[in-house]
Amino acid sequence: MPRNTLDANLVPGGSSSGSAIAVAAGIVPFALGTDTAGSGRVPAGLNNLVGLKPSLGAVSSRGMVPACRTLDTISVFAHVTEDAWDAYAVIAAYDPQDSFSRKFDFGRPGAAPKSLRLGVPDEKSRKFGGDALSAKAFDAMVAKAQAGGASIVPVDLTPFYATAALLYDGPWVAERYEAIRTFMAQHPNALHPVTKTIIDVATKFSAADAFGGLYKLSEFKRATQPVWSQIDAMLVPTFPRPRTLADLAADPIGPNAELGTYTNFVNLLDLAAFAVPGVPRDDGWPAGITLIGPAGSDAMLASIGAGLHHGRTSSLNGANAGSNGIELAVVGAHLSGLPLNHELTSLGARHVRTVPTKPDYQLFALSGGPPHRPGLLRIADGTGHAIETEVWSLTPESFGKFVSGVPAPLSIGTLRLSDGTQPKGFVVEAEGVNGAENISTYGGWRAYTKRG
Repeated sequence: MPRNTLDANLVPGGSSSGSAIAVAAGIVPFALGTDTAGSGRVPAGLNNLVGLKPSLGAVSSRGMVPACRTLDTISVFAHVTEDAWDAYAVIAAYDPQDSFSRKFDFGRPGAAPKSLRLGVPDEKSRKFGGDALSAKAFDAMVAKAQAGGASIVPVDLTPFYATAALLYDGPWVAERYEAIRTFMAQHPNALHPVTKTIIDVATKFSAADAFGGLYKLSEFKRATQPVWSQIDAMLVPTFPRPRTLADLAADPIGPNAELGTYTNFVNLLDLAAFAVPGVPRDDGWPAGITLIGPAGSDAMLASIGAGLHHGRTSSLNGANAGSNGIELAVVGAHLSGLPLNHELTSLGARHVRTVPTKPDYQLFALSGGPPHRPGLLRIADGTGHAIETEVWSLTPESFGKFVSGVPAPLSIGTLRLSDGTQPKGFVVEAEGVNGAENISTYGGWRAYTKRG
């Protein structure tokens, strides 16, 4: 049977209680909760909800009671991706008063990357606590993704699991102590005995141990980094198997640790995650899946998750433009409401989505006109700016007609957008920007034309 509210027999899961409380309160279509390890995804998975775990720093943590300040974020729970993203779009913003806040420009969920590559745990990395029903449910979701056109890539999660061990077996426990040490000093008997048992471990770590932990984390980050050149996102079970309150009564720590198997490494490695309900187990208990990607991949993960959750598996192979459509990203005078947009609409082009590029570009105001035009130039990865684009869908015939009229120094190349897609789009020859004004800091042609 469906479980859209917290089941009294299930362990809420995760390492901090804020998110479990939010779900239990029934605050839907969306609710907010803190996330240090897996608490933004595990309760979502146990309750057939969507759980959006943002890139670290995307949502201000100012005013939030911390668990681990360096790892904390605020997650969103909802019934569907659209509600989760609408809530996220409101709360995600750079906060100069929060020293852990970072600037991100995600765009919005759209089509999944073409030729989508999903990494899944290889045979030795599969952990289900011996539960065949959970393993079967996860395999069904992998098959669903594969049927939608995704390529499945086995991934050795050994270094990810080693990273996860740092959260409770390493000096990050001391950071939990730091968050409440004044309270503990003033109220030594106020903590739950299990909480106190975990936090008391912090006293065995020294400052040297803290640095040792940081060095190990850097090594694990380096060891796991190559994975992201082989896959677009990781697809894992949200938790190995459901656990009950009876399990927790018998062992207050073990079941929670197991529930965090596929989540405890995410924040330590500065990754984003998005959980959606999966194929339920044969006994009716939930068995969600989580999509994981590098920081800044939030929109891409939501795109993939929405396709899997709603059964729109065709969206997994980038079919957002339609089965016979070609996507074209425009950055200048062809944007909606600007002088050359009619060249698209007259060919029957359909606006698909508005999304910025990855921060790999510079934008220049080219000479000539009217109409005046910009030139988009790709530079080294991550060293440029995210530039606003509109993605339009054209039939192959219309696309050919449009491209035939593109004047030099402009041309049509392949753009890299922040939602993970790579549509065709306007680029400029390097020679064409000689003497041109660099307007990248405006973030797009529309903003530049509206400058004061």
